[in-house]
Amino acid sequence: MPRQQSPLSIEYVLLGFIDQHPIHGYDLFKKISQFDAISLVWHIKQSQLYALLDRLEEEGLISSSMIQGESHPNRKEYSLTSVGAQTFHAWRSSPVEHGREIRLELLAKVFFALQASPDEVIELFESQKEKCFEWLQESQNSLLTLTEAQMYERIVFQYRIAQIEATIQWLEQARKQVGMNPEIDLSKSFPTANSDSEWETT
Repeated sequence: MPRQQSPLSIEYVLLGFIDQHPIHGYDLFKKISQFDAISLVWHIKQSQLYALLDRLEEEGLISSSMIQGESHPNRKEYSLTSVGAQTFHAWRSSPVEHGREIRLELLAKVFFALQASPDEVIELFESQKEKCFEWLQESQNSLLTLTEAQMYERIVFQYRIAQIEATIQWLEQARKQVGMNPEIDLSKSFPTANSDSEWETT
């Protein structure tokens, strides 16, 4: 069945781990649950994991094969299809389109981009910063159209502007950190975005 919409963010996370190497469902759950890894951003129940894997397989993004074991029951092993790999790599390298997606989706992209190469995560930071400047300009323009009597609207846009500026500062800090440490595993020493940065853009 052809996919009618883009995968959910958590589905991209599953694709990202399967992209590293073929993996069993339980091993995938353990990877996602590691405290010092993606679980800092994403959480998933084991029952939800298998439901999502079934859906990804139905949509042709992953395939599975039954692996026989001598010391354990037969287990299903998942691999990315070519379509799944293209879908994941395109997602990993693209900026998020809304401010509310910074805290979860962008940080998931950063997690996998760091494992790909320093250059890829730097490019992601730069493209996201460009997107933030677009949001900043839009919000500043909207603020200029408001009258003094529109106090609530002015407060809302002032909040958005402050959050966007803070995100740009964080992106610059993170980009500098990656540039200074291109040879180490930065996924274990990465600054986290403000958990309150869930602003929406128009």
